[in-house]
Amino acid sequence: MAACFRTLTARSWLGALGAVPLVPLLDRSHQRPLGCEEKVFRSAVCVENQHHTADTRKITFTLQDGTPWTRQGAIANVLVRVQAAGKVETGCCACCKCPQPCGCPKKANGCCACCKCPDTCGCPKQSAPPAVAAPAAGCCACCTCPPPCACPKTANGCCACCKCAGTCSCPKKEAPSSSKAARPYNPLYADSDSQITLLVKRYPDSKVGGALHDLKPGEAVEVRGPNQQWQFQEGKYTEYAMVAGGTGLTPLIQCAGHVLAKDAAAKVKLVTFNKTADDVLLKAELAQLQKVFPGRLKVVHVVEAVEGRPTKELLQKLLPSPKGGKVLVMVCGRKEMTQEIAGAKAKDFSQGELGGMLKELGFDKEHVWKV
Repeated sequence: MAACFRTLTARSWLGALGAVPLVPLLDRSHQRPLGCEEKVFRSAVCVENQHHTADTRKITFTLQDGTPWTRQGAIANVLVRVQAAGKVETGCCACCKCPQPCGCPKKANGCCACCKCPDTCGCPKQSAPPAVAAPAAGCCACCTCPPPCACPKTANGCCACCKCAGTCSCPKKEAPSSSKAARPYNPLYADSDSQITLLVKRYPDSKVGGALHDLKPGEAVEVRGPNQQWQFQEGKYTEYAMVAGGTGLTPLIQCAGHVLAKDAAAKVKLVTFNKTADDVLLKAELAQLQKVFPGRLKVVHVVEAVEGRPTKELLQKLLPSPKGGKVLVMVCGRKEMTQEIAGAKAKDFSQGELGGMLKELGFDKEHVWKV
């Protein structure tokens, strides 16, 4: 079932503290399932682009059509697509809730007459959302692989990695364009139903990360999703050990908040690996999360410049025993790190065989998940 990235009441796990606007990604079972026809790219406007560390930024987006962000599980990502995006056209303000293009008359300050903002509002103006290209054959809209998907196709044209069992009639996605680039990101939190914040790292060879770092408020990108990556099962595990490398922390902090909020018996140990102390991410958010779940969340930051890269001996000290029974180890980081710790994922992005240090330590495949 689908669920919303949703701002909660004072009972939410960080709302009572108010210092950090994290919002748990909780299931809402009364929502209708997220259908394949909804898995299309939509326009999202940058409303804030904040410095976080030397090479990461927190970027907040709002869906232009006001549609709520929806997702399917404890860990979910969105696919962000960028192109040669210029400044948005004037004529409609970012606080407008009308379907685009808005036909309302404009006030003296350029805002729509339907908006509730004062006449002194300086909100950025937004453009109409880009037209959706006609779908091309070869990959189905319910596919969650980074494009272009290389999975074999079923008889109905869907990817073999999809869960629709060959009966899905979802539209086919447009073929990737050389002028566009896409990359999945895990939202940190939602500030409202239609707004999410991403943590984006800028790599030297990253077209998407570089473009997102350069975004200014009012400029737009395209987004699709969210896409489920892992489904939480209450009671299946009682102890979670999460190993994160760099920005691999983002899906795991999302997961930790969900697990702790949904299962009062669960405990989480989150281990982060970063090259230097200045590279440690989301320290304030993690500190607040520990206050909300005292005694149930432990965070350990490993600085490689001091303690070195992950080793079997170090993991043995940091992780619970594989003989504990209801233990799940989750690993997320660069491909090379995941392969060293837990073995490589399969070519179709499924879990693949368990390998690496965790296998040497005695863990089995049922108790390890590669995000």
